[in-house]
Amino acid sequence: MAEGSTRCLIGLLAILAVVTQSFCDPELYYEKQRYDGWFNNRAYPDWGSVGSRLTRKTPASYADGVYMIAGADRPGARTLSKLFMRGQDGLPSLANRTALLAFFGQVVTGEIVMASESGCPIEHHRIPVDKCDHMYDPDCQGAKYMPFLRAAYDRSTGQSPNRPREQINQITSWIDGSFVYSTSEAWVNAMRSFQNGSLASEGGMPLRNTKRVPLFNNPVPHYMRMLSPERLYLLGDPRTNQNPAMVTFGILLLRWHNVVAARVHRQHPDWSDEQLFQRARRIVIASLQNVILYEYVPAFLGVPIPKYSGYKAEVAPGITHAFAVAAFRFGHTLVPPAILLRDRNCRYGRAPGGHDAVRLCQTWWDGNDVMSQVPIEEILMGMASQLSEREDALLCSDVRDNLFGPMEFSRRDLGALNIMRGRDNGLPDYNTAREYFGLPKVKTFNEINPELFENNPDLLQKLIQAYDARLDNIDVYIGGMLESTGHPGELFRAIITDQFTRIRDADRFWFENDKNGIFTREEIEELRRITMWDIIVNSTAVGPADIQRDVFHWRAGDPCPQPYQLNASKLPPCKYLKGYDYFEGNEFAYIYTCLVLVFVPILCAGAAYGVVKLQNSRRRRLKIQQEHLKNAQYKGSVDKMVCREWVHASHKRLVKLRLGPEPALHVTDRKGDKLRTVPLDHTDQLTVLESQEGRNNKRPLVLIRAAREHDLVLEMDSVASRRKFLVKLDAFLAQHKKALSLSQGHREQILATAETRERRQRRLEHFFREAYAITFGLAPGEKRRRSEDADPESIVMRTSLSKSEFASALGMKADAVFVKKMFNIVDKDGDGRISFQEFLDTVVLFSRGATEDKLRIIFDMCDNDRNGVIDKGELSEMLRSLVEIARTTSLRDEHVTELIDGMFLDAGLQHKDHLTYSDFKLMMKEYKGEFVAIGLDCKGAKQNFLDTSTNVARMTSFHIEPSMEQSRHWCLLKWDYLTTFLEENRQNIFYLFVFYVVTIGLFVERFAHYSFMSEHLDLRHIMGVGIAITRGSAASLSFCYSLLLLTMSRNLLTKLKEFSIQQYIPLDSSIQFHKIVACTALFFSLLHTAGHMVNFYHVSTQPVENLRCLTKEVHFTSDFRPGITYWVFQTVTGISGVLLFVIMCMMFIFAHPRVRKRAYPWFWRAHSLYVALYALCLLH
Repeated sequence: MAEGSTRCLIGLLAILAVVTQSFCDPELYYEKQRYDGWFNNRAYPDWGSVGSRLTRKTPASYADGVYMIAGADRPGARTLSKLFMRGQDGLPSLANRTALLAFFGQVVTGEIVMASESGCPIEHHRIPVDKCDHMYDPDCQGAKYMPFLRAAYDRSTGQSPNRPREQINQITSWIDGSFVYSTSEAWVNAMRSFQNGSLASEGGMPLRNTKRVPLFNNPVPHYMRMLSPERLYLLGDPRTNQNPAMVTFGILLLRWHNVVAARVHRQHPDWSDEQLFQRARRIVIASLQNVILYEYVPAFLGVPIPKYSGYKAEVAPGITHAFAVAAFRFGHTLVPPAILLRDRNCRYGRAPGGHDAVRLCQTWWDGNDVMSQVPIEEILMGMASQLSEREDALLCSDVRDNLFGPMEFSRRDLGALNIMRGRDNGLPDYNTAREYFGLPKVKTFNEINPELFENNPDLLQKLIQAYDARLDNIDVYIGGMLESTGHPGELFRAIITDQFTRIRDADRFWFENDKNGIFTREEIEELRRITMWDIIVNSTAVGPADIQRDVFHWRAGDPCPQPYQLNASKLPPCKYLKGYDYFEGNEFAYIYTCLVLVFVPILCAGAAYGVVKLQNSRRRRLKIQQEHLKNAQYKGSVDKMVCREWVHASHKRLVKLRLGPEPALHVTDRKGDKLRTVPLDHTDQLTVLESQEGRNNKRPLVLIRAAREHDLVLEMDSVASRRKFLVKLDAFLAQHKKALSLSQGHREQILATAETRERRQRRLEHFFREAYAITFGLAPGEKRRRSEDADPESIVMRTSLSKSEFASALGMKADAVFVKKMFNIVDKDGDGRISFQEFLDTVVLFSRGATEDKLRIIFDMCDNDRNGVIDKGELSEMLRSLVEIARTTSLRDEHVTELIDGMFLDAGLQHKDHLTYSDFKLMMKEYKGEFVAIGLDCKGAKQNFLDTSTNVARMTSFHIEPSMEQSRHWCLLKWDYLTTFLEENRQNIFYLFVFYVVTIGLFVERFAHYSFMSEHLDLRHIMGVGIAITRGSAASLSFCYSLLLLTMSRNLLTKLKEFSIQQYIPLDSSIQFHKIVACTALFFSLLHTAGHMVNFYHVSTQPVENLRCLTKEVHFTSDFRPGITYWVFQTVTGISGVLLFVIMCMMFIFAHPRVRKRAYPWFWRAHSLYVALYALCLLH
């Protein structure tokens, strides 16, 4: 036999020499076939290309008819797998198929289809696991699920029933050597040596992936961690490193290319590297086409493929859904649990670790140790002698229960995945598939496989019960697998035959097509003689007699029979399912990140408090300096002490009391801000009451009663401190030649008789009420309110107003020019107080007096020097006081001068520099309306004090409520207040309503879109409702921030006030609207920030494969796992978000009224960061 094999080998070498010589004719030029499959068909250049759709030869059967995964009314995929694919391992093939055929099926798959990989967006689904599942729920906890990712699809499909979802093939559909050369020229260039047309290798082995070509680098199930992709072999198919058998075939075909390239080079040493490489590639592709179509497929199906009848341009080569996700997966039943190793002497060696064979579940994505210790010749010879598993519906445990999976679910069930993949692709039921592939429908369950169900009637009952006796609801994969009896059943055979026939007939570059100019008829005949045996023998150290010529079958008489059929029970156990927490190692980083964000506003608040303290300290130092300068004018010292002021029964406050240096007592708070001053100018004797201390253990009191002021009640720490205070007070009064009248009384009596600010306010209310009651009278049925005092009339007559009380009643400041002028007019006796009679006379004058008298008062107010005439300076001062009351800067000095000159001109007094009373009357007669209008339009005063029609209305705190208001129900009163408020603010309320409708509408629209319209996409599946909240708040806060600048565009708002649009838009409320918009933006910003932290957590729990869809702009290497610190502090989104949060906190906290009032420069500095805020928003 050895001699015969030697003769065959010599004959093969002669054939190869002739073929390569003829193939390498330098005069022969032909079209180069692209790596990505494009332009094979000239009419339809995308047919069979990378990314083309799968072909649907059966109707789509999605749950909704469009895209939703099918099979909702069918049993769970894991349940079906346990029922029909779980059984006894170690049963040999009925047709003597070898393990080499079983694993070469993966090469064929890698050559024509890759349609199970997840695409973008990531679509997660779960396969339910039955409670107490022996593999996935041994503890009977329940609620366990196997993860499942839907396959990539054409995004232009899945929108309507007329265009249902269509999955895509991510490699070419042609048999064009893509398993060897990949589908990208850049990829194959990384594999080439660029010397003599060969692929790069070291000692006959491919290079390691040091160039980090994007090979699949799935996690190793028994390591539970991501390993470096540089450990992988650099081969053409990204899946080649999945198991040792696939790596072996990848190495074999790489060597086969180099063997062919070397022979071509020997024939034509003058050819360039590119010429040599392309010619060798063409021969390798032709040999693969011949082996797959005419050797592997007949061995796989048990029947030959129809003869080639020539190229058919009208035939589409697309991979059908039924082929990719059902029929061609029949080969999974052939896969053994392990791989035998043997040498040429038929000695079956020990695998690394001392075991009888290389078990698959221990080498998923981790075949490096095997390949570095075991030569591929031993693996090839072992697979050629080892029989595959039996052709039935059962799968061995290494692929049924121990298939590799993601790190969070390290072991999966290939049978369940196959069933789910069919449902993912919308395959119809088993009977419909038979009908569309030209087969009759089965009418009973028993017709699926009468022989099988006759020998196993229990299996038939399980099938009937599982599908509720519905023949029209059986999964194609289940029905097709149950058809099998030593070979694929008639449905799978029809699908596979149709697929490979179409691929061959549609390929313009097929090696048997003698019209493409690539090969001659003689060369085609020579290529047809190349078998898998030839490739192995010529590319490795395997001798011609070491393996049988039909490597896909082992028959009696072939070399080296296997010692026994491998069984999982005789192999080392697989490591069981484990989970993995992707968030592990990020706990502290996440906690500290959240704490940092929480402490940012706290730190900003502390900084704001610090700058307020700083400004207060600077202000106090300035006050102290001013006091020193002021005190330098007086002789004597200034005494200070700290005590408590008794305000009323439920309120006391800590104050500082300063004596002098002028004859006055100054009361300040702890910060030095003045609370009140008790002047002693108008008194020669200060009355002081001290409490008599008994056994009540209460603090001693001191009551200071000064003329024209409400009482000052002080609470001392001890009797000694009170005595010390009285000594200092007596000395201070003596210094200013004033007497101290000291008396004692009981504590309760002192507090009861003390006229505090509160009691003084009630007296003033009675004062104004009586004045208006006397002037205007009482309404019909109204009764005069009685005071709590015994003699209210005498008390009212004795009450007088100070300048500050008068200013407070007018709603103005005591130092306002208008207040000073008006106070001087009302205070007729010039004693610095307004008595009841003086106030009453003024009210009567403005309400009932003649116009002559009113104008006289206005004239006297303008006449500062009391010389009987008003010059332009005095009139200008009066107008300025009105402007000051209005609190506006819109009326400039030149405007006031222009106004006065115009008034003089229109009155015919332009030649005068001053006005007499008669001139003033003439002017007021001419411009009375304009002058009064100035007072009415001022923003500072709610009413014009000179306008008697509004005089009573401005004293809202003191008017007499009608009796009918007292008798109304409180609900009606509240309703009146509400309607009044709505009437007065209806325009502002309307625009606020529009603003919030738009803001909330934007939030709801985005929230609904990501919650319901995109719930099946990757972001929604990974981040949950957090992405909906984040995107919704982003839309709302973007709208708010766009309005913020508009509300503070003062030049624009001022310009708009010149047009009639101001009547429809409340431009004067821009500041208030700015604050409302800012607070709304703050709310959505905080919501957005919280949502981002939740989203960052979810993203940190994802594998790198999912991140490629979420962040297409960023490429992550397969062994890199980004954590919280990466997402928050190393991405543009993260770092810009953190800076935005910090800036936002600074701006809002420093905009607090207390900070704005006490430390305005710091408020403005913080608000100036708005430029950075908007710039970062654009980056974010």
